Amino acid sequence: MNIDSALFRVLAALALLLGCSRAGAEILRYEASYQGVFSANKHLPIAAVRLDNKTIQVPALGAVTQLAMEVSSEPYPFVEEHFPFRVRYRSMFLPEKQHVLALEKYEKTVRVKHEIDWVDTEQRKLLRFRQQGKNAGERPFPALLQRWLEPGEPFEFHKYVRHGFEDGLLDWLSMLEVIRQRPIEKGREFSFSVTDGKHLYHYRVRVQNRRLIEVGGRKRQAWKLRFDAVEEGERGAAHRPLYVWLADDAQRTPLLFENRHPLGRFLVSLSAVQ
Repeated sequence: MNIDSALFRVLAALALLLGCSRAGAEILRYEASYQGVFSANKHLPIAAVRLDNKTIQVPALGAVTQLAMEVSSEPYPFVEEHFPFRVRYRSMFLPEKQHVLALEKYEKTVRVKHEIDWVDTEQRKLLRFRQQGKNAGERPFPALLQRWLEPGEPFEFHKYVRHGFEDGLLDWLSMLEVIRQRPIEKGREFSFSVTDGKHLYHYRVRVQNRRLIEVGGRKRQAWKLRFDAVEEGERGAAHRPLYVWLADDAQRTPLLFENRHPLGRFLVSLSAVQ
């Protein structure tokens, strides 16, 4: 199976739309699968996904929610042999002000890409840091984010992200967390501005219906939500519609995610709650 970089980006984008647990002690585990031209149209498990969160206290900011996601092909020998990949995504979210504070993206395929973005709310700018920054020394790496680095690992200022900061700016993880906290009913719509650390997207989310679905051998009532996006300054859709099923319960647990791409169909299904 020769999965190219375009296919990987679809998988990564779909995985990043996964939610997070409400309580720090809760861990959500998912199985990502693919069906299409690279699997002879057969259902092929391709990755394990783990999600968790925790609340940290930050001086001058108060309670900050840290959301974390890890995606790995390691449990699946066929994928691991032909196209091994690792994804780590973390973000810090200010629940009180409803905006993202920082986000980290780590991708390892044939090469490693690692960057951390920080929101400077006073200057209303988004700053990007990398291991070798082209503007090193111009801006210090935020002390709050040192916990994201390995001991002795340097991260330096790289550049200002081309789009600035606006009130209510979210990332993918915090967007779904905000939705989970809001009342849901058929026909309701939500609008969000979302950054991935490079681009600015305007999302429209619509609650389509409520129905019974089976996930992990268990039938549950769930709300089906459709996610559509346009990129700032660009025409047309930023990606094909993404569908998310949230459990119709107090936790609004994310149960199932679906994306249909010209190369095939991607599903991410809840497999365990701890």
